[in-house]
Amino acid sequence: MSGSPSESVPSTLSLGEVAELVSGGLEGDPEIRIVGVSALDEAGPEDLALFTSRRYTHHVAGSGAAAFLVTDETMARLGAGRPRVVVRDASRALIAILGRLHPVNREPAGIHPTAILGEGVRLGDDVGIGAYSVVGDHVDIGSGCRIGPHVVIGRDSVVGSECTLHPQSVLYPRTVLGDRVIIHSGVRVGGDGFGYATYDGSHHRIPHVGRAVIDSDVEIGPNSTVDRGSVGDTHVGTGVKIDNLVMVAHNVQVGEHSMLAALVGIAGSTRVGKGVWMGGQAGAINHLDIGDGARVAVATKVLRDVPAGETVSGHPARPHREDLSRQANLGRLPKLVERVKVLEAEIEALKRGLGG
Repeated sequence: MSGSPSESVPSTLSLGEVAELVSGGLEGDPEIRIVGVSALDEAGPEDLALFTSRRYTHHVAGSGAAAFLVTDETMARLGAGRPRVVVRDASRALIAILGRLHPVNREPAGIHPTAILGEGVRLGDDVGIGAYSVVGDHVDIGSGCRIGPHVVIGRDSVVGSECTLHPQSVLYPRTVLGDRVIIHSGVRVGGDGFGYATYDGSHHRIPHVGRAVIDSDVEIGPNSTVDRGSVGDTHVGTGVKIDNLVMVAHNVQVGEHSMLAALVGIAGSTRVGKGVWMGGQAGAINHLDIGDGARVAVATKVLRDVPAGETVSGHPARPHREDLSRQANLGRLPKLVERVKVLEAEIEALKRGLGG
């Protein structure tokens, strides 16, 4: 077995079945066959085209789609006579439609003959381990897991049930995963953090003896890293979603259902609350508290605590409205400089006129 899920041959749906699947309103022939979902300007005669934002209205006229998925906001812009399914929540509908059109078939269970299992490894039922993977001593792997090719799981680690570890991912020793965790290719969980003491003219590594603990229903995107704790654990809470190329440093705590977009970096011992969103390239220094439900805008640099529910942006981070005002004022600076020059010239002229 290859150790990774694979897509089956796509299914087809009638437009009527699509409407029933998403509890949407149907306008048009319910027997139209749908094979795929596509963007407005790329859709073909067997595709359902997404028209869920007004900004794409200019693509409607030239779209070759068989039918359209629209919202209340965009329905009127489609025009009469074009088949459609109308939904309130387009993202939720899309998940259901794609899941039916492209069902994922998990690879069969089994241990590839080239895989290496250490002493005392415990496997649940229906586990698959791919080619050239290495499972260290005393590792527990729960039922229904799929471990892809060239995966390394360090000694004394625990992997919950129904987890998927994609090829070339690594769990360092004593890493803990909950259930239904998805680890994408290139992810490294449980490596030492960036912790050094400087004395006698050189840098000396501080031993990292904690763990990296990943709760259930977490997904970690390709080439992201989660360090182990130095003393105590790094902890990623239930339902957290981590994008590609994200860095979670030692002893960071990420609260339940938070979302970290690409290139986010969180320095050591910072606590991220529940339901926090951090936009791409956002960063936070160490030992901060980012409160529950906070929003950190793209490329924001967080240098102090963020209250719960606050939206911040800028460098350094400040309340979003304040940052927008600052940006607006910066845009006016060239004109202000010119006005100051004019006023200075007028003042000089007045001085000369008064004999000053």
